[in-house]
Amino acid sequence: MKHDPYSLTELIRNEDFIAWVTNPDVDSDSRWRLFLENYPEKKKTVEAAREYVILLAKDTGRDMPSDKQSNRMWSVVESQMHAAREPSSGSTESSSEGKVVVGWRWLRVAASAALILGIGSASYWFYYQKTGRGEGSAVVPYASSKTGAIQKQNNTDKPMMILLTDGSSVVLQPGGTLSYSENAGGKRREVTLTGRAFFEILKNKEKPFLVYSYGLATKVLGTSFVIEAEKESKEIKVEVKTGTVSVFAIGDLDKEQRESEYDKPELKGVLLRNDQKIAFSRENGKIVKLQTSVIERHIGSDVSSIPFVFDETPASEVFLTLQNAYNIEIIYDKSRMGDCPLNATLVGQPFIEKLEVICNALDASFDITDNRVTISGRGCK
Repeated sequence: MKHDPYSLTELIRNEDFIAWVTNPDVDSDSRWRLFLENYPEKKKTVEAAREYVILLAKDTGRDMPSDKQSNRMWSVVESQMHAAREPSSGSTESSSEGKVVVGWRWLRVAASAALILGIGSASYWFYYQKTGRGEGSAVVPYASSKTGAIQKQNNTDKPMMILLTDGSSVVLQPGGTLSYSENAGGKRREVTLTGRAFFEILKNKEKPFLVYSYGLATKVLGTSFVIEAEKESKEIKVEVKTGTVSVFAIGDLDKEQRESEYDKPELKGVLLRNDQKIAFSRENGKIVKLQTSVIERHIGSDVSSIPFVFDETPASEVFLTLQNAYNIEIIYDKSRMGDCPLNATLVGQPFIEKLEVICNALDASFDITDNRVTISGRGCK
């Protein structure tokens, strides 16, 4: 019999597959999505293998099982093997349905025990100790399988601002990772997030913006919102600051339904408007409304809590607010512009739009290079 490297038993001891299920990144997600596109007949096998890996995390937690636990699991395996070989009275060996059920039960237990007790166990426990429990679908749809992708990791202790090609801005908090494509083509804008980030999305009704986080999709046309998708947390939290977003569980839809839903300009799923928030359970895929604010817990500590409302505010204070919020250096002529009063409400606008409004008021222009903004103009003097 020809060896199949992508059979169920091979997949559940494949280190790359386990890493993809438990802690997906742009590269691994691209590889496995491309594999499924090339071998659609393997879809059911891959889904079953994913369920096993997630099941094991739920059943055993993060720690290596003790000898007592291992012996108990092997006892279960042996009893299931015995039951599979000797059908109970009343069952018929000619019944293909009965054989499938018995075989499936035996395979479920045997594969689980084999994985825990040695087949790929080192890599399995390494990934789970590193990333936490894998409840919920960790497989994230992402456009990078066909386009070049960029991954930004914030390994500092300060927020990191990321300017996207469409003019949107994302403030990624320490420990977070954002993956995205700079390709301007396609019907939608897509990013993948782990960690906490504040999004200010440029409005484009014809091109929805989607954020994928551990089985949850957040879809917007243009607004500002916070997502908390920490690796260690059992919940993904979303709170809207301005505008409207929709959230829905990816696992509730098959591939065709997902692709269709992503491309639609209208918003479906659970709709959230100003100041509304939800939590998505990675354990059962349920979405519930929250009463406790995600943003209020961080008042004064990150950009999502800053009002950006200026009333006769000196330009020097406005620039200082932007510097602190986005962790970016702003260079300007203080003698010409510093005391110029500004009146503006810039809530929910991406960073570049904020700069445009301010510079129009100051009869100035700006240039962004790396993490520095240079503003040139006559100011009000």
